[in-house]
Amino acid sequence: MKRDKQSHTSPFPHEQTQPENPPMNNAVRTAAQAAASALNGARSKGPRTEEGKKTSSLNAVRYGFSASHLLLPGEDPDAYEAFVSEWFSSLSPSTMPEAASVAQLADTSWKLERLSRVENGRMRARLEEELETTDEGKTFALTLRALEMVGALAMTVEAIPSPPKDFDRTSAFLSGVEQVVRELREVPGLPMAVVEPLAFALDAAQENGEAEQLDAASYQHLGNMAKVVKSALALKLAEEEAALGPVRERLAAEVLLLEDADLKKLERHRRTLETTMERQLAIFHQLRAEMANTKTENTSETQALRVKLRLVK
Repeated sequence: MKRDKQSHTSPFPHEQTQPENPPMNNAVRTAAQAAASALNGARSKGPRTEEGKKTSSLNAVRYGFSASHLLLPGEDPDAYEAFVSEWFSSLSPSTMPEAASVAQLADTSWKLERLSRVENGRMRARLEEELETTDEGKTFALTLRALEMVGALAMTVEAIPSPPKDFDRTSAFLSGVEQVVRELREVPGLPMAVVEPLAFALDAAQENGEAEQLDAASYQHLGNMAKVVKSALALKLAEEEAALGPVRERLAAEVLLLEDADLKKLERHRRTLETTMERQLAIFHQLRAEMANTKTENTSETQALRVKLRLVK
């Protein structure tokens, strides 16, 4: 059951800049930069050595497959490296074009696996949304909310053993306990015998709290009764959570048939990636066929190509 991510406010309150560079005319600066770039480009003859040419040929590939372009926050670069290495081990490219093709295939496959995780997450979220509309889901939510509130009361008394020191704080604290009792009485299926001990403790505390300060015994008694109710609610919540299992199973098949704009977008994206992967596979097999008569497979060279095409630094 998806739990409310919004935090509930507890009803118990007694818990230099650097100077800028001189301005420069943008037009003059742009023109100067363009002229310098043109001059440098005219003078450049490109890499002269064989090693330099190989390095230059990989620049676009390295940029296109850099970590900042491939991995999302939370994704593990080491896991991605291992994933790509499996593709290289399986297809064993023996030329640079084949290696680049395998890298592209690995990238697309990684994106497909990511998409599957997103789809599963959306399906689960959609299922929980439907579950919350059922009677069982609504009862679970009310029990959970009551448990959180009575837990906050018990924790407050335990963390701050002494009662509030003035009338205003005492009044606010007792108002918070009143709210807890009201919430408990709204929980379906919760016996009043569970609620009444805390309600009686509240009545006694309110009578004693008419003075400037709540006495310590009444304050501690409220905390103890809150712990008793908390234990009963925890058992009830566990039973209700177990009862949600069959409801989830019943809804799972129905959720697959529900209209969901996000899922439809993901499905379209999947078709696009699958089409891309088919095209990349066709290119790889074409390259392999063209190179078959001119170069034999070399495992050590495959590993060297993998290092040159290392995708995540």
